[in-house]
Amino acid sequence: LEENKDHFWIGGVKTLRKINKATGVTDDYSNILGENTALCIAKENDNVYWIGTWGSGIKRLDKATKKAKDILSNNLGGTILCLRIHNNYLYAGSVGDGLFKFDLKTFEFVHFTSKDGLPNSSINCIFEDSKKHVWLGTYDGGLVKMSGFDKDGKLPIEKIFQNKGQQGHISSNIILDINEDKNGNIWAATSNGLSKLLPNGSFNNFYEKDGLASTYLYSVVKDSLDNFWMSSNSGIIKFNPLQNEKEIVFKNYGIKDGLINKEYNMGAALVGKSGYMYFGGASGFNVFRPTAVKDNLSPPQAYVISYKRGGKDVVTDSAITYKKYLNLSWRENYFQFEVVALDYTDPEKNRFKYKLEGYDNEWSAPTNIRYVSYTELPGGEYTFMVKAANNDGIWNEKPYEIKIVVVPPFWKTKLFYFLMIVLIVGGFFAYTHYRTNAIKKVNKILENKVTERTKELAQKNMDIMASIEYAKRIQEAILPSKEAMFKKLKRAFILYRPKDIVSGDFYWFGEKNNVKILAVVDCTGHGVPGAFMSMIGHNLIHQIVTEKGVTDPAEILNNLHKGIQEALRQGKNEINTNDGMDVSIITINDEAKEVKWAGANRSLIIVNSKGEFLKYDGNKFPVGGAQLLTQRIFTTHMIKPELPSMVYMFTDGYAEQFGGEKGKKYMVKRFHDVLTNIHLHDPEQQRNELETNFENWRRHHEQVDDVLVVGIAI
Repeated sequence: LEENKDHFWIGGVKTLRKINKATGVTDDYSNILGENTALCIAKENDNVYWIGTWGSGIKRLDKATKKAKDILSNNLGGTILCLRIHNNYLYAGSVGDGLFKFDLKTFEFVHFTSKDGLPNSSINCIFEDSKKHVWLGTYDGGLVKMSGFDKDGKLPIEKIFQNKGQQGHISSNIILDINEDKNGNIWAATSNGLSKLLPNGSFNNFYEKDGLASTYLYSVVKDSLDNFWMSSNSGIIKFNPLQNEKEIVFKNYGIKDGLINKEYNMGAALVGKSGYMYFGGASGFNVFRPTAVKDNLSPPQAYVISYKRGGKDVVTDSAITYKKYLNLSWRENYFQFEVVALDYTDPEKNRFKYKLEGYDNEWSAPTNIRYVSYTELPGGEYTFMVKAANNDGIWNEKPYEIKIVVVPPFWKTKLFYFLMIVLIVGGFFAYTHYRTNAIKKVNKILENKVTERTKELAQKNMDIMASIEYAKRIQEAILPSKEAMFKKLKRAFILYRPKDIVSGDFYWFGEKNNVKILAVVDCTGHGVPGAFMSMIGHNLIHQIVTEKGVTDPAEILNNLHKGIQEALRQGKNEINTNDGMDVSIITINDEAKEVKWAGANRSLIIVNSKGEFLKYDGNKFPVGGAQLLTQRIFTTHMIKPELPSMVYMFTDGYAEQFGGEKGKKYMVKRFHDVLTNIHLHDPEQQRNELETNFENWRRHHEQVDDVLVVGIAI
């Protein structure tokens, strides 16, 4: 502790003294320690000092009486590593007992441990930065950042920085000292190097490979020129923290530079207000002014003094030191140079950087190794360059150079590569020409076969299409005449859009015993298979109504069900099919004023002139199919609309169509809404609106099923 410009205090093993710098006169206060050790000291005022000890807690020294009062016992806070006074309170970091806060007037204290958020109970150092943040360095818990000193008896911990083995973490969890540079950056001296906290919360770390004499750093203090000085296990280290991080040069000072210690101690470092620096270690302490330490500013020249191959000296026509050019055969493409720097102040601290231009992309990292080797160099031209720095890190930027030419073997020359390329390319073209002709012959044969096969397939396709087109004509021929239907049904329309050329959907119309009968049928499948089923269904309905005289809708469905099962021998044939039909069938008796309807898996929609919507659901099973054990009895519904109404029968193709902006199904609800909106329009207009709406919805999507919608006014 520096009391003033003339006096300072020093503590150690059984030692506590106040020393006059000029006279060397010592005031001895060691008696208050007994057999103990003074580890840290803080000044409350000109008369009162606080001493942290090893094993005996804190002692409050009255300088006037040379007597001390014990504050902590051996059982609690026995060993104190750091002391700091702030706003009439003394803060003390201990070994294993956490952090203590003492009231300087009442001597009452508050004790902070891991239950208050500390990551470790050993506090090595306490530091307050320019922004009033308080930093704690712990023994094995990392670096602790607080928004200030304690508030209402609580530690305002903001963040804890620890090394967890990841890149960008602090170099060690043992923090021995903390400081702040002129730009507000926090630096931590640790047991494993120097760490700089970056704005993003990560750290840049520096180790021996970066120039540190030792990575075990006890302190980091700042002089009046904003340089940092650190004590370590290998002397004292100086550097400028304001330099670009890639350009920071660490200057290491040892015994040869006048230091009394090589190994220093934690807490034994100080920059006094007088400008003097104090560093204490195992053999005593040094006091000096940083500005009085002069650097060696003479940059040394580097030279090559030895040239070897396979561990033996290579004889050249002149001394290797003066050689500027080496011509090597491909058998001599390995060698070793020994270099030297002409500075003898402290040769062990001279450092070198190497680069073989044409082989190395960058200069090597600074090193004190004076030997550099290269092996198996490819043929080519190179320049070996070496730079040297003296004991204070002053570099000679003009490198020593030797030009080296390695003559490659013939098979690695450009001429050889050129001849090989010509040979390979020529062979490739010759082989390609041969293969091309062979492939052309094979392709000609294949083309002839493909042409013949294409003609055969085209003819077969024409035959098939002709057959399907003829089947379409047959299917259209058996469908009821729309003209004849519309004479019987004055206000009606039919929207009929097969998915393929032929359709699995069909409609049937007939009249028996003054009863008009209209059926809308959706057969299993579409295209040719659906068309076959539609032929069967059309013939069966014709027989049931015309020949048997059945006019009740449910009875027609019952007979149709049996007829399909018998026609396809469902359940009785070795080739079993489950094909059937969904049917909506309505009968109209104008004389009796009766309208009846029945459905198999289909529904009936009625919209009256007031826009009221009515739905009739058919039976939940189809006609036909191999489900022989299920008794199917279809139900007839009596339709008695109170007002003039439109009746709609339809298959599922309209509602199942994909389209719209998201490619979804049209759905039954949307279909019902359309029918409600158009029911008052002329029938032909209704048909056109339904078709236009269908096309607008479908857009570029393929039609997925046959579409059939029939509307009748009743």
